[in-house]
Amino acid sequence: MDLYSWLLALHLLAAFAIAAALVLYSALVYTGRRMRTLEDTRYVFRLAPIGAPLIGAGSVLALLLGIWLAIKSPDYHVWDGWVIAALVLWLVFGAIGGRTGAYYTGVQKIADANEPGAEAEVISRLQAPTGLLLHLGNIAIFVLLLLDMLFKPGA
Repeated sequence: MDLYSWLLALHLLAAFAIAAALVLYSALVYTGRRMRTLEDTRYVFRLAPIGAPLIGAGSVLALLLGIWLAIKSPDYHVWDGWVIAALVLWLVFGAIGGRTGAYYTGVQKIADANEPGAEAEVISRLQAPTGLLLHLGNIAIFVLLLLDMLFKPGA
């Protein structure tokens, strides 16, 4: 295998790491919306840190390897429209992901504080549409990124 093949394989593995984290977070968002006690929500929040390194490392590696692939390829260039679209989508993905993470981190802090009324606040925030819509937005952007990578519009 040549260097380009290795870069492509690692780029794909990075994308799979992001997808795995999104699947985990989808399960946690779904489960969290059905929680009824503060103790149950703590179990959900214990699993969430598994996805952080997957999505963080996967995002950075996918970006860096993708740029490297565009530079190494004789057929594609960093200034191609589909590559620029991927970079913009990557930025949007990161921005929405940051907001989603901040939302759920805030809910977790309330759960961990264990103050009076925390249970009702945590349950209502987990059931509110805000976190779900942010997460669905992230999934939609990721799917657009995948479609951009697969079909390379304009290439």
